[in-house]
Parts: sequence; structure tokens; C-alpha cells
Amino acid sequence: MSWEAYRWTAKTPSELYHTLGPHGVDELVRNALADVWRELPDEGRSVDAAIRAAREVAGRNIAVWKKIKQPSPAAFFEDLRPTSADGHFRQAMVLCWMMMPRAGGRDVKNVRKVIDGIFERNIRAWEDDNDFFAEKRKPARKLTSKPKAKKPKKTKAKKKKK
Repeated sequence: MSWEAYRWTAKTPSELYHTLGPHGVDELVRNALADVWRELPDEGRSVDAAIRAAREVAGRNIAVWKKIKQPSPAAFFEDLRPTSADGHFRQAMVLCWMMMPRAGGRDVKNVRKVIDGIFERNIRAWEDDNDFFAEKRKPARKLTSKPKAKKPKKTKAKKKKK
């Protein structure tokens, strides 16, 4: 294990979360998707082709994790293909595992659920962005610069009985 990897594994889940933030896993998934896009040949590059390729990357890496019986660094990186997309996707899975609270036990199945949710959210965002930029449609959601402030509830003052 490299000194850098050891430095991260020596941290508690809360320390990792504090350092890498709630977006850490999502960022690695997005890096994997960006790598998929760049690895496609110019003549075949499209959102549909990239989504198909991204699903292949996710599928093969999740398949490896489905076989894990005893979590270990060796098991986490077993059968890793030498592509940037696979590397980023697997790193996202490992980071998710490392950031999960240790109390109560961690389960590899939970990592797959979390990663699948983050992956699908990013795929939907790609589809929405493609609809907007390539198809010249309106955005799927209204984008606002700041959330609306909630109005305080008016309470009626109770009358005191004498």
C-alpha cells in the first residue's frame, strides 16, 4: 500500500467526510463519466454511446463488488481494468466504503446501492443537459440562484382567562 493510500485509510469515516466532503464520491463518479466521454472515438461520440459505455463500466465494476465475501483492499481492486474510467469508478466505490460509519458494521451491498443511486442521478443529469444543449429544449427543471425563504408562521396569541 502506498503512503498516500495508507494516509487515507488511517482516517476515520468522519475525518474523510470532513476532508473530502459530501461530494467526494459523486465527484469520482463524474470523473469516471468524463473519462468515458473522452475515451470514446471522435466519430462515435454521442450521449447515447457514452451512456452505454458508462453503464458497461459501472456494470463490470459492480459485478466485481458483488463477488466480495470478505472486504479487503485486494478484493476492492480485483479485476480492475486499466482505464481511467474504471479507476475512477472503483475509487468512488472504495471512498464510499471508507466514508461509511463503522459503528454497526459496514456492508458492501450498501456501497452498491449508494453508488448506483449516484451513478443514475448523474446519467439523468447528462440526459437533461443533452436535451438542453443539443436538442435546444427548455431545461427540465427551473434553476434558481437561491432557495426561497420560508415565511414564518403566524401564531395567534391565546387570551388569558381571569
